[in-house]
Amino acid sequence: MNYPWKNLSPKDGFMVRQNALLSDIDQKILTFLYQPLIGATAYSLYMTLWTEIDEESYWSEGILHSELLTLLSVGIPELYQARIKLEAIGLLKTYLKTEPEKLYVYELVAPHSSATFFKDDLLSLLLFEAVGERKFRKLRNRFVTAPLEKENYKEVTKSFLDVYQFDGNLLKQEKALLKEPVELIGNDSAAGPVIENQTFDFKFFYTGLNSHYVSRSAISKELEATILVLHTMYGVNELDMQRYVLEASDMNTGMIDERKLKNNVYRDYHARAQKKVQLHDVVEKDIQNEQKQQRNRKSVLKQQGLTENEITIVEVSEEISPFDFMTSIKDQKGGYVTKNEEWALEEIVQKANLPASVVNILIHYILVVRNNPIFEKALAYKISNDWAQNKVVSPEMALQKVKTMYQENAEKKKQAERKQYTNQKSTSYGKKTTTRKETLPEWAKEDNSAKAEKPMSEAEKQAFMDRLKQIQSFGKEGD
Repeated sequence: MNYPWKNLSPKDGFMVRQNALLSDIDQKILTFLYQPLIGATAYSLYMTLWTEIDEESYWSEGILHSELLTLLSVGIPELYQARIKLEAIGLLKTYLKTEPEKLYVYELVAPHSSATFFKDDLLSLLLFEAVGERKFRKLRNRFVTAPLEKENYKEVTKSFLDVYQFDGNLLKQEKALLKEPVELIGNDSAAGPVIENQTFDFKFFYTGLNSHYVSRSAISKELEATILVLHTMYGVNELDMQRYVLEASDMNTGMIDERKLKNNVYRDYHARAQKKVQLHDVVEKDIQNEQKQQRNRKSVLKQQGLTENEITIVEVSEEISPFDFMTSIKDQKGGYVTKNEEWALEEIVQKANLPASVVNILIHYILVVRNNPIFEKALAYKISNDWAQNKVVSPEMALQKVKTMYQENAEKKKQAERKQYTNQKSTSYGKKTTTRKETLPEWAKEDNSAKAEKPMSEAEKQAFMDRLKQIQSFGKEGD
């Protein structure tokens, strides 16, 4: 399955843009009103992005997603999930540029004011369902101000022209300057979440109301939006909605009491369902499916006899690109990827037609198992050719090939040592012997630049596995 977060990599860069001046009151609204809807991770993502923005420039510097993953202590799937929650609720806009290199721009949008939030049917009902009536009232009271008893006061506020005078001709002269097209901070008004109508038949709904006393003009666009929210959240069909509208209508005027309509729907739903409305994140199911697949895959690998370290290598080989895999190994060994290594790797990827995970096992064999300082071109070509011809299509198959090669080389080395010992023993008895040069098979041959196989020490292996697990914690990389 092609999960959507696979297109996002820890190595992808991003910048943050602020389109409105965020204040302390915005932070309180985010904490108390939005956080119960979007969850702690999405809230932390918003606040982290906010702190990345340079003061008075409204833009951040370029940042890698790997830094964001480290700060939030999440993987790529969880980061993607948090991001789209912010997008859906109207707090974030995401833009992507792919040329000359991949770059995301995350534009932070200011939250609604408290007044707008509680007037929005969808947001207020979602909060009500999330926290319950008692907590809802308590949260709303945080933003309630005592009204001014204006009947006891006389307003003495001065108007603009009572205080200021200006030259109208000057305004005409500077008109062009005032109308220059510039994008000012806070120019875009925040847009709340919008529900698109996909299942409610308004035509059928109105046809049923025509035979009653309800005036068609009483159902405004705003009330239509409310009806759509009630239909979506509580599953009210067209016939039941007609009944609720009639119950909330005034028989004399034909007007509809919107508050009564919402209360009736809410009351009946909870009397029938005895449970709160829950938001089901579409990505959450995908994440759970992927985690289940990973557990099943790990179980299969264990049944095949792979050790925990080998399973980790297989898992990481399937998660990151060959270049990043090679770079990670070189970084740990204190080296760097040369241009020749890049070209060799690119040619193998293009011509051998091996899966990226198999190429990663090849890299691991050369740089870790053999402990070569460089990704030796000639050896890499030999092995990749062999694997392509023998249809090595999975990292576990490649790992088994590596084990076989390592065992064969070790056996050949022992045979050569035994033969050398036999020759030396014969010479010690005064017999004249002719030493025959052993012709080793192709796999045992070494190029002049190649080092003899010298596996890492146990400490080095453990350090390498720790590094792989750290890479793995970043989450899955895009294909």
